[in-house]
Amino acid sequence: MRSSTHRLVMNMLLTAVFALFLIHTSACSTTPDAKDQSSVIADGRTALNWFTREVPGLESQLANSAGYIIYPGIGQYGILIGGGKFGRGVVYNSQRRQVGWAYLNAASAGLQIGAQGFKMLVVFQNATTMSEFENNKLTGDVGATVVAADKGTAGTASFTNGVAVYQGGQTGLMAGASVGLDYMRFEAIQ
Repeated sequence: MRSSTHRLVMNMLLTAVFALFLIHTSACSTTPDAKDQSSVIADGRTALNWFTREVPGLESQLANSAGYIIYPGIGQYGILIGGGKFGRGVVYNSQRRQVGWAYLNAASAGLQIGAQGFKMLVVFQNATTMSEFENNKLTGDVGATVVAADKGTAGTASFTNGVAVYQGGQTGLMAGASVGLDYMRFEAIQ
């Protein structure tokens, strides 16, 4: 009896910590602090170079797109019955000029544990889809093409709802590479 009470208390405590974390991260600004912006941009360039090196045909897909987001580092965490993804990215238009910042913050439910990180590239097929993102009205889910350099290269991802998504491991990938588009937020450069 004592161990089940102890587990219940621990689950309640972990749920409370998780809820506080979500409240804190949901209040975060899309734009990184001024002191962090140059490192996010530099890390984004490194991540983009990695993707274009590992995915044959990606350079052509980017050249024909309306724009893209590069997230140099997304944290993915799981705490027993809850988890999520969070990270900041740099948004570029079709001329590869930075037009803004992106923020991803998505909670998930279900049995999960651990924390891992990955980089992610989101490519917008056309101006309509890019505009929906810039107006924070993009919805739906897209399965990501997982790119793992140590296991060979991946081909270009197909567009789903006007979006193609690539994920590359930093410390490993959690199963179920799917991205909820409505959890991405845009903020234009000031």
